[in-house]
Amino acid sequence: MPSPVGHALGGAIVGLVAGARQPGGRRGFNGLRAALASPLVAAGAVAGVLPDLDFLWGRHNMETHSLGAAVAAGVVAWLWRRGQGRLALTVGLAWVSHVLFDWLGSDDTPPLGVMALWPATSAFYFAHAYVFEAISRRYWLDGFLAHNLWAVTTEVLMLGPVLAVAAWWRARVAGV
Repeated sequence: MPSPVGHALGGAIVGLVAGARQPGGRRGFNGLRAALASPLVAAGAVAGVLPDLDFLWGRHNMETHSLGAAVAAGVVAWLWRRGQGRLALTVGLAWVSHVLFDWLGSDDTPPLGVMALWPATSAFYFAHAYVFEAISRRYWLDGFLAHNLWAVTTEVLMLGPVLAVAAWWRARVAGV
């Protein structure tokens, strides 16, 4: 399962792509900076991390890690900022990015996977793809810090370039 850093990067990428055709963009470095400072990027980054709030009530990878929860989050965003479909879409898709990343990640805590199709089914789905390292919460074990630092570093190395390309593309499209 990716770290909050990986999930935030995934959500930010969604926010950049969702806001690509918004008017008023600038070219060059200022355009990149404006693209990264977009409210949709911030909303996507937050929504990408929010499913992990289920740690608070001890049901990690269950209902909040599903397409049903993503739709609910999008509806809540729509109701909160009525008429802003882009925001609702960003929140919903950023939430889906969390589910996708956890499905593609390593998992070492049973039940393995995510309840991706809840509420239709409570079955757990796990891709066995191991794209992302599992973040350890076992702070008492040797290598805890080194492992988690490596996991976050690989997430940044994988997703950072995608974020940079998405920011460049958004600045270019919006500046036309």
